[in-house]
Amino acid sequence: MDISPFDTYLVNGNITIFCGIHTDTFKSDILNSSLYAELVATQRRGDREALWTTYTEIVSKFKWIINSRETQSTAFDNSSLLKLLIQSAGPALPQAEQHIVANAFSRIKKLERGSLAIHTIIDKLNSSGSATAGATHTLLNIVRQDKTVLTLQLSFKTPKVIDIDILDKPLLKSGNDEKPNIRLLRSSLNELQYNEVRETVINKLGDKITTDLLLIPMANRLN
Repeated sequence: MDISPFDTYLVNGNITIFCGIHTDTFKSDILNSSLYAELVATQRRGDREALWTTYTEIVSKFKWIINSRETQSTAFDNSSLLKLLIQSAGPALPQAEQHIVANAFSRIKKLERGSLAIHTIIDKLNSSGSATAGATHTLLNIVRQDKTVLTLQLSFKTPKVIDIDILDKPLLKSGNDEKPNIRLLRSSLNELQYNEVRETVINKLGDKITTDLLLIPMANRLN
């Protein structure tokens, strides 16, 4: 049985997974800076490319060191979000941490269908959809045990009624717009320099830290 520790959060409806044990300060810094970037990107609207550009520009300003960027246009069918995530991350996500991500998704699936977390995820996917029926995208952050941050924007088509089963059931397929549907950013937080902007980020967020960040409960609290 894999008992590797992890923490799972929703950041404005997007999934963030911390693999392994990290300090509360580090987790808060990642969560707060990514939340601010996500909120600004969403407010500016635009297509998924514009959202991605805004998000990555802002986290870079907040002392995320960009190590690499990748874009892909990949055809797929009968995929799940978990499968698509792991395939898209490729060698950047070691096998041990693939198992952690799978466990995190399993934890989410064990939540009550009427839970706040499930509603938040589904609402975010619906709000990210385009005029094309069933087309949407999601942003995910996977923080590895060595503190490397993998940020993925995954675009796909879903059943007309989006359900939490897309996490691990083969319900997703690629769209037809021929634009990149997978974007991967590999980065790390400069923790020393982030000390200079921490209070600025907290002040900019205000009560959003309370309302737009949600910790997925531990497994022993689910039933």
